[in-house]
Amino acid sequence: MIHVDPQPEPADFDARVRQKGHEDLQGTDELRPHWRHCSLQLWKAYRGICAYSCLYIPRGTGALTVDHLLPKSKQRALAYEWSNYRLACNRMNARKNAFEDVLDPFEVQDGWFALELSTLQVIPGAGLSASMQQRVQDTIDRLDLNDEEFLEARTSWYDEYRQGAFNFDFLRRHFPFLAKELVRQGLVQPQ
Repeated sequence: MIHVDPQPEPADFDARVRQKGHEDLQGTDELRPHWRHCSLQLWKAYRGICAYSCLYIPRGTGALTVDHLLPKSKQRALAYEWSNYRLACNRMNARKNAFEDVLDPFEVQDGWFALELSTLQVIPGAGLSASMQQRVQDTIDRLDLNDEEFLEARTSWYDEYRQGAFNFDFLRRHFPFLAKELVRQGLVQPQ
């Protein structure tokens, strides 16, 4: 994971999502998925990057979802609030589920998570306090960031980059975590 800067709420969000959701909350216990009306705006605002896996989510695949950082099942009042939304690939949203022990990408600081470049495993960054190191490890474990599929995806991106299939700017737009790690570890000059 890397730090994600919160993006401004779209101008039509209140009318398209919040007001409809709050009307529903007044009349029923059902949480209707009005947040889906802003999923493309969320994707655009966060340049298609999953807040948890830090991988690009291609449009048209059905893989992008709106994650409620504070679970809608526990924080109903925040179910229709842009500030509670994180762009997530389907797999990360399902793994995070209603758990509240995952670090918020808006609060994560650069260096809390690192990539071991020889294995492409996500690991806690160096120099963290014991309690922060544990919180980072708990997030890695909860989201299973080192499962075989994510390792293969990271390996594919890294191998193709090293073979010259695309330039560093493309890598930064599609896998910003790896790009930041290559710069941090001095393997690529900042651009």
